[in-house]
Amino acid sequence: MIDRKVIIYPSAEVLQEALAARFLLKISDRLAKHQRVDVALTGGTDGIALLRAVGESPLSAAVDWSRVHLWWGDERFVPADDPDRNALQAREAWFGKLVEDGVMPESHIHEMPADDRDDEARMTATEDENYDAVTQAAKAYEKEIVKALGKKQAFDIALFGVGPDGHFASLFPNHPALRSKDKKTRVIGITDSPKMPPMRISLTVPFIRSCRRVWVFASTPRKVEAVGKALAGTNNPQVPSSFAGGAKETLWLLDKDSAANL
Repeated sequence: MIDRKVIIYPSAEVLQEALAARFLLKISDRLAKHQRVDVALTGGTDGIALLRAVGESPLSAAVDWSRVHLWWGDERFVPADDPDRNALQAREAWFGKLVEDGVMPESHIHEMPADDRDDEARMTATEDENYDAVTQAAKAYEKEIVKALGKKQAFDIALFGVGPDGHFASLFPNHPALRSKDKKTRVIGITDSPKMPPMRISLTVPFIRSCRRVWVFASTPRKVEAVGKALAGTNNPQVPSSFAGGAKETLWLLDKDSAANL
């Protein structure tokens, strides 16, 4: 059973500011005791709004960004310059300025691999070729995680939004990977996402659950049904976010609209 704590804020704006403050303070506290901090970011409307709030927060100045490493919970397997890329949106919304100002090393930005095939190769690829391409990309990211984290092999904080269908990361309803207990596989490639684009890379449930703190957040009435179903139980394959959990802490941070069914 996942021990989840739910915190509800009066509006989406307050949620973003409070979550940004929590995020920055927790990183700063962690750095007081450890040499580095590894965090996994998320995309989507809520995720990018959060990162903007992080960049605008005065608490950002309290963090030694030279000791922070950024990772991702999932990514769209598209070309590196595609505007749908979570990493590209996050760079534009927040950490790009940290890198430009020399506050955060570019080497600390661990983006998931992009689809580096040329246009013709992508357009003419068979299902098997697409599967091989995204699977190899997932394996490359897993190798990077293992090499960077060593024995630790878990993120200190992993952030996740929730889709209207209840998905988190790129784990969609009734996907077979939700039931996997394979702790050795940390990252998977997906070719059949019901949400465009169909090809994605995602952390697995066992690896997500090994992360120290997992924070799930949502806002607006669009998420109310998904949030209600996710928090009604755990490990429901029809609502993937019900699988979200951290090794030390699992927080659900919501605005009052998304929490209306609780």
